[in-house]
Amino acid sequence: MYYPESKVELRGFTAKHYDFLISTLTLGSHYRMIGKAIKEMKLKDGERILDPGAGTGRIACMMLDEANVKITAMDISKEMISSFSKRCGGRAEIVERRIDISFEFEEKFDKAFISFVLHGFLHEVRLEIIKNVHRNLMSNGEFFILDYSEFSIENAPFIVKALFKAIECPYAFDYIKHDWKKILAENEFNKFREKFFFNGYVRLLRAVKNDAVENGS
Repeated sequence: MYYPESKVELRGFTAKHYDFLISTLTLGSHYRMIGKAIKEMKLKDGERILDPGAGTGRIACMMLDEANVKITAMDISKEMISSFSKRCGGRAEIVERRIDISFEFEEKFDKAFISFVLHGFLHEVRLEIIKNVHRNLMSNGEFFILDYSEFSIENAPFIVKALFKAIECPYAFDYIKHDWKKILAENEFNKFREKFFFNGYVRLLRAVKNDAVENGS
């Protein structure tokens, strides 16, 4: 594993049974939330979608059910890639490539969607992922981040605090302290829109690639 303390790099049993495990643990609420988040993306037929840290392909298939989009997904887990290929059945492209080092596809994307991935990395790595997404979006392309919102773990209710400490890696405790709209603005994104889930502890944050910066103005 590249980041031993992370819990987003899945291998073995957890990777093979991820969808079942997450659905069982959340009583199905996780994927109902994903469905609502995808609705917020307002996908249109023909759009090109970047799906970094794609996992099992369930989310990609949900996007494909929403609109006739062209998805390029990225993951490094062979178990996840295998699951993705079987689930999506050739409806989406999956490439074995790291999202934390510089990459650039030949064609730019209309939108990018990253779900519960950023919190599982060191902060400097998150910034590199954001730069990679920016590089691969077309002018005015949209970046959707579904992850934890900013909150104080110390001031959270006991049940939230206990669950977070039980399931999350050390990197997540740092993630919730940052102002992500400010960070995205510093990395040439603007026009933010938010939708919150689970009493505000989870957020879908939409940001737009700054066209003014892209045009050098």
